[in-house]
Amino acid sequence: MTSRHELTHADILPWAEYAKARGEHRKRITALKRHRRVEVGPYVTFYFENFDTMWLQVQEMLHIERGGEAQLADELAAYNPLIPKGNELVATFMIEIDDALRRAR
Repeated sequence: MTSRHELTHADILPWAEYAKARGEHRKRITALKRHRRVEVGPYVTFYFENFDTMWLQVQEMLHIERGGEAQLADELAAYNPLIPKGNELVATFMIEIDDALRRAR
């Protein structure tokens, strides 16, 4: 199977179409991400990204911000570099601290 390495305008669903199936898409990608996640200590989590995880990220940004066509090029430019090419691994990491006072330090 060939991996896709870049999102294009043609990959992105129109806002209304995505909104109708949003729950299903999020459920599918959440299940996928569960196997692409590594916790490092109590506060840091790495997510190993791929085409599908970045597709959802772009769709979600467009859905939430409702920027439409004007926003799409910026989202593709921001998230395409996070899709691995060839034998690359690409990870994003989250720092999750529930305590607001501790986060402020």
